[in-house]
Amino acid sequence: KPTILWLQQKLCCTNEDTLVICVDEIGDLQAQAQDQTLNMPSATMSSVMTEVDVFKGKVVFIFSHIKDSVLLTGASGSGRQVLSLQLPALLPGVWKELSPLHIWQNAASHHPGIHQLLLACCGHPRCLVDGLPAALRQRPSLLEHPTEASLVEARHVIIQTSKFNDISTSDMDEVIFKWFSLKQSQTLNVSELIANGLLLRLPGDVDVLNPLMLQSWSAGATRQSQTPMRWHLSQVYDADAVLGPNTEKRMEDLMFHYEALLRVGLKGKSIPLRDFYVGGCIDPELGSKQVTALLPSSIDLVLHVPNFQNTESVLSKLRDGWILVSKEHNEPGVEFLTPWQEHGSGKLLVAAVQCKFVKGKAAWADVSRKLQVVKDSLESKNVQVLSVVYATPDQSTIQPKTYQDSVYFTERGLFDFTKRLGILRLHVMKLGTALKSDYPWLEGSQVQEAQGQIA
Repeated sequence: KPTILWLQQKLCCTNEDTLVICVDEIGDLQAQAQDQTLNMPSATMSSVMTEVDVFKGKVVFIFSHIKDSVLLTGASGSGRQVLSLQLPALLPGVWKELSPLHIWQNAASHHPGIHQLLLACCGHPRCLVDGLPAALRQRPSLLEHPTEASLVEARHVIIQTSKFNDISTSDMDEVIFKWFSLKQSQTLNVSELIANGLLLRLPGDVDVLNPLMLQSWSAGATRQSQTPMRWHLSQVYDADAVLGPNTEKRMEDLMFHYEALLRVGLKGKSIPLRDFYVGGCIDPELGSKQVTALLPSSIDLVLHVPNFQNTESVLSKLRDGWILVSKEHNEPGVEFLTPWQEHGSGKLLVAAVQCKFVKGKAAWADVSRKLQVVKDSLESKNVQVLSVVYATPDQSTIQPKTYQDSVYFTERGLFDFTKRLGILRLHVMKLGTALKSDYPWLEGSQVQEAQGQIA
């Protein structure tokens, strides 16, 4: 009934008007057509509209998604055209309110991978109502014993059931590369992506590229088709899937792999630092500095080293473009090092990165003091160093003196920086009031972590 009322309002219909509703599945006519040169969905829409021309009624077709090109060719002989209307978005956590999916909520509290799968559905009705049950029929043990292979299979089944699979591989490659290029608003046809079901618009004008498609694309690479972007995107989701109260160190894995795929998306172009560290509190002078991302000739842009004590060796690897991660988890004050090259001068600029997966306030003075140890070591070699702190404290603002010559993130800023990945466990595991005030619906995507596993 709410959908009917919404349609009547959009179409200026009264209860006396003729209203014909044709639900999805006419796309299946194409596969059954003897003459494949005919556009059967378009022809069917045109025929239906012509038939009701005599009644002067309005015809409504409801699709999970459909290409604009099909709509444009669906005019009737009388000149009637198909106009695209986007149904209002459902809240990402709507799966909690659907009684058939209560078993999924229980499983999500025990298995992070199931929680991530539900978040990836982003409240899309076809994914939830049709896709998830289809995945469970395919693998009845999915909720009790989810493995990496069974979760990959589940995403594939949901994509197939929701009909997101009519996008060519080459088109997906292009769209995803542009999405992570930091210039996507200038190069992507947003309305077409929404119509195709690739772009999901969440409440609060949060646009995300379908996370199910992103994960499937990144995990589906063969040795021949593997690329740096596919590799690091798959590693980002792998790290997020196991992030939790007792695995906080996985936040650094998520962040250095995310940095790596964004650096690939730059394609060697220079960028102001403020355009890379979107959402962070950044010193204005530092933010205007033009830099280029140095990249090594490797699928994996991340290099793990014993520690950062050998400064000469560290600088040599940074100049080669590697993101360096210390194997010593007690490395004082820094999680990883990221190299930048100043545009024009060619000088090396190193980001010393610290990650803090916390709730409440952050001890910024303590973080800054620890970072200074590594900064002093590198600056002694005449290398400029900036501090970058990815943190999730529940704060709205940071004092400017805190991020002088630095980039500092709060929970709210980190969400803005990483939201192009979709709704992550990173975003909801330690949800604070500041971020919740901006996006109240995030609270509905939380699960209560259970102790132990489902038997």
